[in-house]
Amino acid sequence: MTKNIRTYLALVFALYALSCKKAEFGDGVVLITGTEVTPIVKFAVENTPSEYNVTATTTFRATEDMQVSFALDTAAVAGYNKEHNTIYFAVPTAAIDVTNLETVIKAGSSTSTPVSVKVISTSPLVDGRSYLIPLKIKSVNGGGMNVLESGRTIFLRIARIINFPALSMNNAQGATTGTPGTRGRFNATYLFNPGDAVSLPNFTFEIKNLVYSFRGGDGNSNPQPIQTLMSWSDQSEATSIGLRYGELGNPNNSLQLIGALGSAFAYNFNANQWYTISLAYDGAKLIMYVDGNKVAEKTGSTVMQFSRLTFGQMWGGYDTRQYFNGRIAECRVWSRALTASEIKLNLCGADPNADGLLAYWKLNEGAGHIFYNSSTAGAKYDMDWSKVWWDQAGSGTLLQADKSSYVTWTNDALNKCSQ
Repeated sequence: MTKNIRTYLALVFALYALSCKKAEFGDGVVLITGTEVTPIVKFAVENTPSEYNVTATTTFRATEDMQVSFALDTAAVAGYNKEHNTIYFAVPTAAIDVTNLETVIKAGSSTSTPVSVKVISTSPLVDGRSYLIPLKIKSVNGGGMNVLESGRTIFLRIARIINFPALSMNNAQGATTGTPGTRGRFNATYLFNPGDAVSLPNFTFEIKNLVYSFRGGDGNSNPQPIQTLMSWSDQSEATSIGLRYGELGNPNNSLQLIGALGSAFAYNFNANQWYTISLAYDGAKLIMYVDGNKVAEKTGSTVMQFSRLTFGQMWGGYDTRQYFNGRIAECRVWSRALTASEIKLNLCGADPNADGLLAYWKLNEGAGHIFYNSSTAGAKYDMDWSKVWWDQAGSGTLLQADKSSYVTWTNDALNKCSQ
């Protein structure tokens, strides 16, 4: 059976090579192990140094020793980005150590000795950037086999395991529903300077969030099943885009898009799991993504005059009845519609200098009550939670409030992200 499988794989590789005019039918080929389906391979890095061994593979056993030389090829990253419309960065050389570039496939074997690739430091890596280590087969001597071009280069994608502080929205560090009237007091609106309002005919709004538990009950319950997450809007909320879990009549672990373009839903969220929600609008349609995967779409026309951000439900009484029982991080406003591939590259963080990144609150301060903007727009988008607004009476009149005492930070095993 094993022999038949190997023969079949050899035939597949040979046919592929023939289609690329790199080998004749039945010829053996050499490729980098792991590139059979995609040249990008995940390299998980939680601590440094972390090591990944790269080898070459032949589709037939070598009849003699084969010398396989490898080399770093940083220019290949730009070529990959151009071909696939991605935004990867070549890893800084100070972050890695690559040894044993001269390898051998012994006669009778089909796998080479390994090239050692180590990430020795993450300090040179910029938060929010996705890095590739591009390694290629430079030459092969002996054995009479050509290199399969689609498998000549491997891109090791550094997947950093990042631990981060996060902001609690239920005024507690633990998973609790609390006593009615005590949760949700964090909820409020922050009004930016009206003179800094930005017209957004295209946009992407993002928030990373984790729900401790989804509530039961009905509209008469206190608290209700509804957990209001947040909204982006203009100063007067004439145009608003928001998110909330557990809309009445729907599963309590469903997420609802509400606001200017109508309603849409995403379903089947798990408790105690982080999700990045992205709302990308291109001027004609809004696509709702969960971790970069499309889950819903709404068509329509709107222009957001962004000048206001609200965490939770800030109407009097509803702040506690519809409080969000969980944590948030990585809140962003973009002036363009991101693609799915761009969103997936930013799940753990975005490059503060990225094109179109208008405002970016990492919400990872870990202490204090000021949420700092990390984008190039600077301090004008900082949010001081001692100077927020809420509608205490539910009458439509905003009152200024100091809610700094309700800011609570979390930093535990739940707060991990693999970039």
